[in-house]
Amino acid sequence: MSEERHKIDWHAGFAGGLEICFVDYRDVIDIEREYELTKESPRIDFIVVKKDKEAVIDNDIGRTFKTYNIIEYKNPNDALNVDVVWKCIGYAGLYKGLGKTVDAVPEKEITISIFRSRYPRKFFEYCKKEGRSTVKTAPGVYKVQGFSAIDLQIVVTRELEDESLLALKIMMAGADKDDIRRFINNTKDIDTPGLLEDLRVVVKVSSSVNEALFEEVLKESDAMSTIEKLEQAREKALAESEEKGRDDALLISIKNLMRNMSISAQDAMKALGLDAQAQKKFNAML
Repeated sequence: MSEERHKIDWHAGFAGGLEICFVDYRDVIDIEREYELTKESPRIDFIVVKKDKEAVIDNDIGRTFKTYNIIEYKNPNDALNVDVVWKCIGYAGLYKGLGKTVDAVPEKEITISIFRSRYPRKFFEYCKKEGRSTVKTAPGVYKVQGFSAIDLQIVVTRELEDESLLALKIMMAGADKDDIRRFINNTKDIDTPGLLEDLRVVVKVSSSVNEALFEEVLKESDAMSTIEKLEQAREKALAESEEKGRDDALLISIKNLMRNMSISAQDAMKALGLDAQAQKKFNAML
């Protein structure tokens, strides 16, 4: 089981969870994953950029967001310590310093959020010892002061109580059964392809470490229908991908025949045995 957990793509799950948690704000923010600071430097896990500076993200982790919001995700096997915090501050400094013009990214418009499932007891003890303050601003959300002028918060996903953030809370071993049930119920009406894939990844990660709980929840009809919908969406996406691959290969073959044999598109398609409907489709692609 330990080896299996190390193979889980926690970051992919977190990415999906983040998209679901901010689904109501897609028109006013952009979420970029593994943002490249430069071609040779490390990447920021995620950056949430407000397209509208005045937009309010009304959930417990987004309420303090400004224009540029750097997010670091630590999976259950990662440490969260003072060096991690300074690394994130360093990322923020590079992001600010690499703006297209002087002060294009104002310091006062940057925030840092570090996510982890477990309470970082040793780090908070370090903060207390060094005179850095930690203030709980919401269940699972701790504002940390004394490191830099940039606003910094630690998010302990296990402690989150905001209903809109369940996608992040359930991605840990020992998730609460009621949380899983409510998450499945709250997301049952999602039907857009991108969000369905985000939902599928979250469920995959959470069920990998909560197999027995998911088996219990899936006995409930509503939950089962949601999972079936996810599986259907996955199969449809795979089929569409395979079809596109076949179409791309056929299109190349048509063009090669036309060029190498100096024949018309119609003759090339006939040579490949394409029926009238397929010929009409590829004519539109040529």
